[in-house]
Amino acid sequence: MKTGSLRARVIVGTLALLAVVLAAVITTVTLVYRARLDDDLRSRLTAAAVAVDSVGSAGEAKALVPGLALEGIAVDFGGSRASSAAAPLATPSKGGPRKPNAPIRQHGSLLTFRETLADGTTASFTASRASVDRTVRNLLLVELLVAAGALALAGLLVFQVTRAALRPLDTIVETATQIAHGDTKLRLEPRRTDTELGSLAAAFDRMLDGLEAAIEEARASDASTRRFLADASHELRTPIAALQASVETLLREQPERPERDRLEAAVARDTERLGRLVDDLLGLARLEARPLRAPVDLAAVARPLVDEARARAPDAEITLGTNDDTTVQGDPDALERVLRNLIDNALAAVQSAGRVDVRLRRVDGYVQACVADDGPGVPGDQRERIFERFVRLDPSKPGHGLGLAIARRIAQQHHGDLTCDATRGGASFTLSLPTAPGSPRQTTVSPV
Repeated sequence: MKTGSLRARVIVGTLALLAVVLAAVITTVTLVYRARLDDDLRSRLTAAAVAVDSVGSAGEAKALVPGLALEGIAVDFGGSRASSAAAPLATPSKGGPRKPNAPIRQHGSLLTFRETLADGTTASFTASRASVDRTVRNLLLVELLVAAGALALAGLLVFQVTRAALRPLDTIVETATQIAHGDTKLRLEPRRTDTELGSLAAAFDRMLDGLEAAIEEARASDASTRRFLADASHELRTPIAALQASVETLLREQPERPERDRLEAAVARDTERLGRLVDDLLGLARLEARPLRAPVDLAAVARPLVDEARARAPDAEITLGTNDDTTVQGDPDALERVLRNLIDNALAAVQSAGRVDVRLRRVDGYVQACVADDGPGVPGDQRERIFERFVRLDPSKPGHGLGLAIARRIAQQHHGDLTCDATRGGASFTLSLPTAPGSPRQTTVSPV
């Protein structure tokens, strides 16, 4: 990116253009003026020849010489030059002036014309172009002085106009400097955004808003990562400590059965718990790298999960309501994990003997999967907290408090959300995902 002075480039460019225009005007005016002076001098030389020729003889024509001298024309008859103080220029003969019979010749700065009179005498007419050159030089000097003054005045005006026009850029620089020194809330806030500088200022403000949002997101992510590491360390410490204690007891004391069987069962149980926890932690860590791939029919994903839940809890009433098209764009394995987590949580809440309703529908460009149960429900002040990592409302129940956190993150990666709805009884969770492009409109919901 070129970073030369914009103000200097505008001033130099404007003055250069003005100088070119002035040079063209001066050259044109000077050439036209010189051409007119030359034409006038030639016309006077020709008129003098015609006047002398109309007299007819050299003797009579000598009376015209003083008048011609005042016109800047010298006359020589037959080689003898003549001039006098003053005399009126003779008028042409009655027959009217005739054109000279020889061309005008130029020798340096002199114009020469020869004419043969009626009595056979040769008359030479000479005029100097020195007065023309002097007049043109004077005109050129005046033009150059005027042009120099015009350039100086134009330079001053362009400088002032450019300074005023570029003042908003100085404001942008000053604002950016203050923001760099810590005043991150400062904005330009242009009154108009339909101009070049207004659109630049608006884009500058949008950039700052985006940067500030990114910084805040990075800070929140960093804080979340630190909290996650602390919680993960805490959660891992308990099963590892229990596993270590059981193993040390087995190795140190070598107990007899049934105490040995109890310790071995505890080792297996703690190992399984630790494995599930590590698997959840790895799943949570890999979410950011999981690509979104193909269209997924949520109804096709939910049906086998509902059938599996019915097989595990035959005493529970589990229903599935869906419409003809519940296609979204995403990762089928990740979305299956979300629905499985919601259904498993609902079954755990109803103790395998209550009611679980799974409903899928299209609403305003979104596919909503709602899983509701008639269990004890979620307190209103805990509906957001349960989506935090390692949060468990009932510590006596199995789990590590990562399922809902992972499920919401998967929903957000699919440009949707997972919420806990306010209900009068039981709990209700809604997964909202954007519909896949080109999928048909909503149809009638039918229970399954």
